[in-house]
Amino acid sequence: MEEQAKTRIHPLLAGAAVAVIIAAGVAVAAITGYLPGSNAEMAPTDKSSAPQASRPAPQRQHLAAAKPAESRQHVAAVCHDCGVIMEVKEVEVLGKGSGMGAIAGGVGGAVLGHEIGDGSRAGTAVGAVVGAVAGHQIERKAREHKKYEITVRMNDGSTKAITDETSEQISWKSGDKVRVGTDGVIRPI
Repeated sequence: MEEQAKTRIHPLLAGAAVAVIIAAGVAVAAITGYLPGSNAEMAPTDKSSAPQASRPAPQRQHLAAAKPAESRQHVAAVCHDCGVIMEVKEVEVLGKGSGMGAIAGGVGGAVLGHEIGDGSRAGTAVGAVVGAVAGHQIERKAREHKKYEITVRMNDGSTKAITDETSEQISWKSGDKVRVGTDGVIRPI
């Protein structure tokens, strides 16, 4: 009997398979809205429970501008929830992994580990672990966003720290006079 030759997958074919797996993972993330910057519509989230800074409503600015200057000074003198912004700090926050990056990386790593390790189980296992870790970290970096830490000195001398994670550029700067609501929303005076 003739001995059958063991067939191996060509390295370029293995690389193409990994590229297809990664592209499919990215496509699924973009379609489901997990990829930052994708145009998929996400379900609305209730942001009223978390304290956050918000942009001033145009109506409030218009009404505040219509009041005489002396009444604004009087309101600021007796306002217990008013203060001055001391500092606005921008902080980069790593995103949370959904597991899709780890799965895609694990599969791709297993395929490459199998090929590099000459078909051994150890090479496949090591490739899967390394690929999963790398895929998870890549996913977290792709979901990275900015948050703003705002420090407000209140009229009574105390300070409040407010965090805004809406990822929108905020218009507040040091020295702005604001009112901090009980829900943590910042409004102009």
